[in-house]
Amino acid sequence: MICTEPPRLGDIMYRYTEKVKLKDSFSWRFIPPKDAVNAGVVARQTFKDGRTARYEIPKLIKLVEAFRSGDIAAGNIGPASTLLQIYKYYVTTDNFSSLAPNSQKSYDNTMSYIVNTYIHNNLFGSIKIKNLTALQCTDAYQKWVKDVSASKANQCSRILSLLLNFCISIDIIKNNPLSTIKKTKHVPVSVVWTNKQVEKFLDSAFSNFDWRNIGLIALMCYEWGQRPNDIRLLEWDNIDFDSAKIIIKQSKRGATVELPIEDKILDLLRQQQVDWGFQQYVVPYQRPADGAYRPLTRTQIPHLTNEVKKHSELPLELKIGGLRKSAIVEMIDAGVDNLQIMSVTGHQNISSLGPYQKHTYSSAKSALDRRKNNE
Repeated sequence: MICTEPPRLGDIMYRYTEKVKLKDSFSWRFIPPKDAVNAGVVARQTFKDGRTARYEIPKLIKLVEAFRSGDIAAGNIGPASTLLQIYKYYVTTDNFSSLAPNSQKSYDNTMSYIVNTYIHNNLFGSIKIKNLTALQCTDAYQKWVKDVSASKANQCSRILSLLLNFCISIDIIKNNPLSTIKKTKHVPVSVVWTNKQVEKFLDSAFSNFDWRNIGLIALMCYEWGQRPNDIRLLEWDNIDFDSAKIIIKQSKRGATVELPIEDKILDLLRQQQVDWGFQQYVVPYQRPADGAYRPLTRTQIPHLTNEVKKHSELPLELKIGGLRKSAIVEMIDAGVDNLQIMSVTGHQNISSLGPYQKHTYSSAKSALDRRKNNE
């Protein structure tokens, strides 16, 4: 006979539990919600001993509640798990751990935006993976385009597709519903600097002590074809003054490049060390809150860059990140071998240089000249 009142074990009221009387004894039957069972979070269980039930059932209930809230333990995912639950599991896998820290942070921020997107008054992250359709993905994608930009929508699509392909690899789903949606083409604004623009920017930056650090970051980005995020994090330990060499660990893909330092930059770095060598960062700023020295932040760099551009009367569309592109294009135009360029930029595949090689005047002129010479 099954008792109709909720069972008590000690002083705790248990959910999802039935107390069953069999002859002269009692059993406690744990019957979790169907969605938690289908997702592989918990299973039905029967406890014949009250002490065991008192100890085990609360743990099972916590698993169910964690599943319902999205805070699910690693490994407990299945076709009925939501996008949020699956992502919480994915970040515990070797696939995620193998990514560079900067990529992990980018993925996490993007997925947070994805799962908190509302489509038809429902959170996108609450959709069960087995129920996710191409129409829902299309609605989410169009919302990302409308609310932010095509670039942001394409970024979200890439990260979500990575998660869905992971689900395919562990046999949770058979197909990626994102693969059928039509994406909006994002055409980036050209940010290539001319050599004269770079010189004009540096002249202004080095004329004002408050702008010297942003000038030094810009110079190193341009001379070495590096990203400003990697340059801003440089520490004095990265520089070997005796051999005039710098070692840069790139945050995007984890590549490490060793580059020579020309005399003009070496002199600037020696002076920088005289002024700032008492702390660890090459281009620091002093944080007002506690007086600590830290790298220039991601928001400070474009702010200072805009100040210098305004003073120099340079086009506002020029971005400091474009100095890397400018350096790569100049190397291509100069006929530098692709493998040599990759040793500077840290690219792992020659195909990655493709976007920089398209439709440059020098490459077109070189092709036409070679054609004439072969006639």
